[in-house]
Amino acid sequence: MARIHAFELEDQTWFPGLIRQYMTDFLSFMGAWSKRPYEPFTERLAEALRVTGDARLIDLCSGGGGPALVIARDLAERLERPIALVLTDLYPTPSPLEHGRSGLPAWVELEPRSVDVRAVPDDLVGFRLICNGFHHLKPEEAQACLKDAVEKQRGMAVVELAQRSPFSMLQIVLGVGWQLLITPFIKPFRWSRLVFTYAVPIVPACTLWDGIVSCLRVYDPDELRRLISGLPENNYDWSCGALSVPKLPMRLTYLIGVPRTH
Repeated sequence: MARIHAFELEDQTWFPGLIRQYMTDFLSFMGAWSKRPYEPFTERLAEALRVTGDARLIDLCSGGGGPALVIARDLAERLERPIALVLTDLYPTPSPLEHGRSGLPAWVELEPRSVDVRAVPDDLVGFRLICNGFHHLKPEEAQACLKDAVEKQRGMAVVELAQRSPFSMLQIVLGVGWQLLITPFIKPFRWSRLVFTYAVPIVPACTLWDGIVSCLRVYDPDELRRLISGLPENNYDWSCGALSVPKLPMRLTYLIGVPRTH
């Protein structure tokens, strides 16, 4: 199945911030349930952090940040040392900023600025991570993101659970079904969340559309390797591939780059 960079609603500047927030809240809620899907990736990411010595993850395209928290906790266990986490996004949602300190660990920082992955601010120092968000970038944007990390000599990691396959799209459909079941339990509780999920089901409809489009947009390992090959000459070691998730019928795609200067 060829990659199609179709129209994703939450990428649009005109898309209502409240609906975007409720979509990312759901994805964060689901992403924080289990570390198992990310374990094969986190094992490799831990090896990269042993090389660089980084003690801070800069999570780009965070949304609600659920998967990044799972990965950071797993990294801390594997490395047996603290790992700080900074959540950033191009469209930072107010929900974590308003309620996050009561629900997030002290080692998680919330970046209030809009952060463009193509030009990450110099003061955001740490190993960069994009979890389930790299597909939002067009090829030229994706390459610019990797180039920025290379030029600033930062470690860079990408992981995607979605695949360009009918099975992955079916998982999206089932996930929206779960959204209808768990929405009343997502915090912070808001009546408007229930209204736009059940009475006027804009949130599940947009989640379904963007989820299917995300599957169509995901880069496969060969496409990731082509992005790397187009970068200027650099002293980086890259690893890339698709990993099976133990005991689960899914695969994840990953890319990890480490500067050789360390």
